[in-house]
Amino acid sequence: MQKTYSNRDFYLSAYLITLGYRLTSHQRMEGLTTFNFSSDETLQNAIDNYYSMKASVCPLAYSSAIRSLKTVIHSSNSNSNNYNGKETFKRG
Repeated sequence: MQKTYSNRDFYLSAYLITLGYRLTSHQRMEGLTTFNFSSDETLQNAIDNYYSMKASVCPLAYSSAIRSLKTVIHSSNSNSNNYNGKETFKRG
């Protein structure tokens, strides 16, 4: 069974996408979006690095992830969006 990590932090989610973690779905309820990622043993370390300000990513890749994530949440016509793995938000 695939483990899932969920959060509501837009910029953390963009950071995780930049690192290559797979965004599997998102739900929007009452103006708040929850982002769901496939989780593995390295995800928590990436999250810890982000919140402790030890993270480092390519600025252009992070900017691109932010724009892509905005497109994902603003183009959703429903409260839930599940992905089939064809998007570019996959960990290499």
